[in-house]
Amino acid sequence: MKRYTACALIVGALLLSASSYAQEATDGCTPHRTRLIPYPTAQSAALRSTEKQRYLQPIEEWEEVDGMLRGEFTYPFSWVERRIFLRIERVNNPYEIYVNGKLAGGSNNGFAATEFDITKLAREDKNRVEVRMLPAEGVTAIECFDRSVPHPVAYIISQPRVRVRDVQWRPSLGIGGVVNADFSVVMQNGTLGQKSSQLYYELYLNDTVRLAAGHLDVTLGMYGVDTMRFGAPVPDSVLWCSSSPTELSLRLKNRIEGRDVEFYDLGVGLRDLSYEAGTFRINGTEVQIEWHDMSPRSTVADVAESYARGVRAIRFTAGGVTDEVLSYCDTQGIYVAITAPINSSLSGTSRRRGGNPSNDPKWRKEYTERTLQMIHTTKRHPSVIAYFLADDSANGICLYESYLAAKRVAGDRPVFYTDGGREWNSDDNR
Repeated sequence: MKRYTACALIVGALLLSASSYAQEATDGCTPHRTRLIPYPTAQSAALRSTEKQRYLQPIEEWEEVDGMLRGEFTYPFSWVERRIFLRIERVNNPYEIYVNGKLAGGSNNGFAATEFDITKLAREDKNRVEVRMLPAEGVTAIECFDRSVPHPVAYIISQPRVRVRDVQWRPSLGIGGVVNADFSVVMQNGTLGQKSSQLYYELYLNDTVRLAAGHLDVTLGMYGVDTMRFGAPVPDSVLWCSSSPTELSLRLKNRIEGRDVEFYDLGVGLRDLSYEAGTFRINGTEVQIEWHDMSPRSTVADVAESYARGVRAIRFTAGGVTDEVLSYCDTQGIYVAITAPINSSLSGTSRRRGGNPSNDPKWRKEYTERTLQMIHTTKRHPSVIAYFLADDSANGICLYESYLAAKRVAGDRPVFYTDGGREWNSDDNR
């Protein structure tokens, strides 16, 4: 056996043919969300680090063993009454996850950041995680682009039994220079009985000006889920745009039975977006967008170089864009469009049986899920102002269904498919 650091994994692991596609796409995963990391204190949350801390353990070293990737994490005693999740990113290949030799789940879409609840599979002390790459032949028809794997990124996340599952926000322009910011925090109970907690929130500008504060009482039944909502009026001078990428700080604290069990400090970019008749409006002002195509494998350094050359709007082609790149675009005020990891160009343009997968109903679920995963894993980034369904993939039932599914969850962001022959499933044709 040879040991490799995460940044030097052997791409040959992709050749493993451990099992066939018995898994459904994203089998066993929890609902998709933009990266959300709990911290043990408000001070550590303010750093927003992905380094090891009490509630987060990155898997930093992997072994290649019999063609699979194997890593370890330690389950401390303090996690016994908490839930344990594995978040994995940048696999770029169909895969299955095993924890201590037992299947945790898997995904056909290795480009979406995916989380698995491994509470029942993990045990105190040392735990083994295996990433088993599945044969890629089943998806190559819709992945006609560079899909090489530099390395996967994996985190073990510990959250309380009553936990913050997701966070979203939406501004609406008011009158007199006031913006109404509406926040939604999804809370989930992971136990068999009724549980309660208190959710505290604060909204800050520049770490000094507190714009809102309060707390909400949370009571959830067995395995219950509820959305806690609160609002805050803020001045329109704090709205996010390319020329003024203002970031607010949303600070959350979850308290159970008088004990603080998780903290968050989230960067918030509030911006009002609309698209009509080929025109984007950001905060009510018309914005001319000239997309500059870049590879989804672009790094922060690559994007920074483009920014230095004057690029202010990037369309990432089919694949998966890292959270670090999108966060950089948030801070710099770069407008972004993301494309689902679908490109079936090598299958031609025929809609007949045996032609392009975009008109083959057996691919409908795969197309739709990839589109929804793209949206849910990037929805908190203000820089993301549009989504593309695919690249160079003809058109047909799968992309029709993807468009309809995307419109149900994309909110104010337009959904485009420019290679569809000007059919109805693209907002620039409506």
